[in-house]
Amino acid sequence: MDQHAGLTHFSPTESKIALFRSFFRGRDDVYPRRFESRKTGKSGYSPACANEWVQGVCEKPKVKCAECPNRRFLPVTDDVIRWHLSGQDDNGRDFVMGVYPMLRDETCFFLAADF
Repeated sequence: MDQHAGLTHFSPTESKIALFRSFFRGRDDVYPRRFESRKTGKSGYSPACANEWVQGVCEKPKVKCAECPNRRFLPVTDDVIRWHLSGQDDNGRDFVMGVYPMLRDETCFFLAADF
C-alpha cells in the first residue's frame, strides 16, 4: 500500500515533507539556494554553504565560490524542505531551494519528455 495514501491538508508536517522528498529526489549532500543581487536585481542559484559570508573565512566577492578552499556544503534536511515549502527560513528570510538531479554515482531520478 502507498505510504502516502490518505495524506491530507491536516496530515503532520513530517508526512508532507516525506511526500515532497519522495517526488523531488536529487543529491542530498548539497543543494542550491536562490539568491537575488540587491545591486543588480539579477537572480540565480548557488550551492548552500555553511561558510558563506563568515568573516575571516568567506572572501566573497573577491574569491568565487567555485574557487573557494573553505567551501562547506550544506545537506538537504527536513528543515531545508520545510523552509522551501513555507518560503522562509527560520530567520524569516525568503528561501527557495533547487535540486541537483545528477547523483554522485551519475544516476538520476528525473525524467523529461518533449512531445
